[in-house]
Amino acid sequence: MPPLRRRIRRPLRLLPRGRRLLLPALPGLLRPHPEHRPRGRGISRALPRALDERVRGLPGAAATGARPVRGAAASRARGVRAGAARHRDARQTAGRDGQAARLLHLLSLRERLHQYLADRPAGATAEELLDLVFVARGRDPDFGDRFLATLLGTDPRFRFDPVERRWRAGACDALQRPLAEVDFVVVDLETTGGAGDGIIEIGAARVAGGRIGERFVSLVNPGRPIQPFVMRLTGITDAMVAGAPPLSEVLPRFVEFARRAVLVAHNANFDAGHLRAAGAPLDAPVVCTIRLARRLLPDMRRRSLDAVAAKLGIACFNRHRALPDAEIAAEILCVFLEKLRERGVERLDQLLDYQRSASDGRPFVVHVPRTRLDDVPPVPGVYHLLGRDGRLLYVGKARRLRERLAAYFTNARGHSPRILDLIRHVHDFRVTETGSELAASLLEARQIRELKPPYNRQGRGLPRVGFLKLGVRARFPRLWTTQRLAADHATYLGPFASLAAAERALSVLGRLFKLRTCAGRLHPAPDFTPCLSGQVGACTAPCAARVDEAAYRAQVDACLAFLDGGDDRALAWLAARRDVLASDLRFESAAQAQRDIELLESLRRRQQRLNWVVTRQNFVVLLPAETRDSAVLYAVLGGRLAVEARLTAAADVVATARLVRERFARYQEAPLTRADVDGAAIISAWLRDRSAHEGIILPLDGPDAIIERLDELTVTVQDLRMAGVGPLPSIEAFGGPA
Repeated sequence: MPPLRRRIRRPLRLLPRGRRLLLPALPGLLRPHPEHRPRGRGISRALPRALDERVRGLPGAAATGARPVRGAAASRARGVRAGAARHRDARQTAGRDGQAARLLHLLSLRERLHQYLADRPAGATAEELLDLVFVARGRDPDFGDRFLATLLGTDPRFRFDPVERRWRAGACDALQRPLAEVDFVVVDLETTGGAGDGIIEIGAARVAGGRIGERFVSLVNPGRPIQPFVMRLTGITDAMVAGAPPLSEVLPRFVEFARRAVLVAHNANFDAGHLRAAGAPLDAPVVCTIRLARRLLPDMRRRSLDAVAAKLGIACFNRHRALPDAEIAAEILCVFLEKLRERGVERLDQLLDYQRSASDGRPFVVHVPRTRLDDVPPVPGVYHLLGRDGRLLYVGKARRLRERLAAYFTNARGHSPRILDLIRHVHDFRVTETGSELAASLLEARQIRELKPPYNRQGRGLPRVGFLKLGVRARFPRLWTTQRLAADHATYLGPFASLAAAERALSVLGRLFKLRTCAGRLHPAPDFTPCLSGQVGACTAPCAARVDEAAYRAQVDACLAFLDGGDDRALAWLAARRDVLASDLRFESAAQAQRDIELLESLRRRQQRLNWVVTRQNFVVLLPAETRDSAVLYAVLGGRLAVEARLTAAADVVATARLVRERFARYQEAPLTRADVDGAAIISAWLRDRSAHEGIILPLDGPDAIIERLDELTVTVQDLRMAGVGPLPSIEAFGGPA
């Protein structure tokens, strides 16, 4: 039997030149160790011998009768001998430590691969397993089979099917159990937020026989401050967790609660990842309700806990606390188990296979050489995925092109069946750098509209934004939600992240200022029966002539004054109401009042920052181009994208400014086209998230505004060309609000 060091190092010697370990994908696996690098045999073996000869004197001294070294020389020799001994001991210790470290790395790698295969009863190909470990293909085509045979072939937990050429985890009786006999523990975590976030609350519910049983909940002292946005979201403060037990005490109790049960979570990668990082021994398979929702509810665009619960008719209370969220996820699991039985999924191994998006039984095939990814820059841009004959299959955008394409061609994990089918047909790709995410989004939308790739769905990739609209010119202005701007002299509030977010703001503003939100023509009549809002006092009911035009106009003016930041009485009233509710022990109502306050404060900040753009709907956006030798100008007129131009020289600036002036009046009243709607949605989303982007906005008060500031525009274009990747000029250069 070869020595331990040789047996451990032999698989590592199989690594061909050019193959690198994919450490970020599986942290802690097979990390490079100092003992892995080859040693110079002559130096390493000759050094102790040379030191020994120096101690004894000159070579051959004893044979020639030379006198041994005495006195100070002998003392120095003993020091050298002792140093040599320490050197040998340290080298032997390092060798033993290196052997142990290599052994742990290999064992850890086997555990991770076994977990991967245990979650996939259908198995995985050698290429898919190698993609979990390595970044790129090596030059040796037989390397993968030899590596996996050496690593997994002697482990009884793995078996290889030579017919299908797939690796599988060994048969396990526990995975063959009927779902009716399996206990599930649905867990949810709340964390501090930020980098290296810690757990602040653990909540769990046990599901057995399709019913929710025992519960587990505990606050956790994370030993670090909680981020403010987490405190607003969850209601958990630093004071609440100051006296809570640390994770080292709570985690063993949770592990005991979840013993002999299958762990379930909504977004299991997050919850199970935090538990594993904390040291929880999670050896059992993990079920993710998001993955199940992807298979069982394929028509859903969003699969958040709220969205799935609403789809299934499950009520949500006290969201963003660990136990209530775990109970909601447990109810979702119970519904999913019924749906799975209808589809013939009756055993645990069938459930684990079903939840995987890539478990269609076909191998994960990539035709694109992965060395092509080395030439893709990590910059914003648009990519085209091409078929065997060069036919365009798909158009997409990315903040970092290299990372996005690598996600396609690395492994089947996390891809939907539609994307997997796309990847199997892709034989080549090409990329176009754009210089900014806004430019990439606009170019992607235009190319999808013009080229109509078969794997793109028209409009599905566009951002969903929402606005509140207050038609101030009507006798009794109505407040309602919309997804597009129009040049109709109304007051617009937003943009919001989604139409649902705009509807939440609509509910709060409508109740606070008692504005009408109902549709239809208004014919005030004293004998008219108002809608529910009017009956419960959430609206002053102008439809029933309960308020005159002047009084209602005062309500509208109060709302606009609040949004402009000149009137805080509404917030003061809400804060007083919150305190009264809390003193009456009506904590849920007090928490709702606090959420209303935070929503209104956020709405007012957004309105003060973007009102000058959203209300006027005429502005110019300047961004650096991808080559950094020019700038890109986008002119939004009447709420739609009217001009897109590249500016390289002063002549380009003058010509584009004239074009903007010519189109100014025409775009104020022109009917909207599909391209206008797409461009407005993309630019509205960019305005919403502008703090994360570089760019300059120039408001346009009229058709001649861009001509009047032509010199400033030319200087700014030059600054953009010279900025490189550094900071860009601020918006104050144009006199607009910061």
